[in-house]
Amino acid sequence: MRKYFLLGTVAFLATNTANATTDYAEVTAKATIEVAGSLDCTDLDFGTIVVKSGRTESTVVSMGRDMCTNEAEFDENHVLSISGEGCAASCNGNGYMIEDNTTFNAPTSVKLTGTNGSLDVSLLSDEYGAVGGALTIPADVKAGDYEGSFTVTVTY
Repeated sequence: MRKYFLLGTVAFLATNTANATTDYAEVTAKATIEVAGSLDCTDLDFGTIVVKSGRTESTVVSMGRDMCTNEAEFDENHVLSISGEGCAASCNGNGYMIEDNTTFNAPTSVKLTGTNGSLDVSLLSDEYGAVGGALTIPADVKAGDYEGSFTVTVTY
């Protein structure tokens, strides 16, 4: 009985394999490539900021999209001075103006890093390629140079 069961099972499997069908499909692979041109942008530079030691809270230095270091807004209770040639960033297209028929995109924040830690900047941009920001300086900030970068795009 066992012998017939095994033979029946083998015959059943052989029958099913012999009657198997195969499906197929052709797959199309595709890609869309766009080549980005270049923009000319000035740096977003907050200048040299002198803060008071012994502060117990963070302070913010704000520079609007069309401001320079000497116009920056800050709390005089925490900041002694701001100097330098720094200004808000300004971007121009390569051979075209950033106008109403273009879309300018910038991130909303950037982290500045240095050998003594990091600082956060909240970015503010407009549709014409200007980028300003608000630099948050923590109470325990260490002296040093802090730098970061971000990518802006223009679609036209």
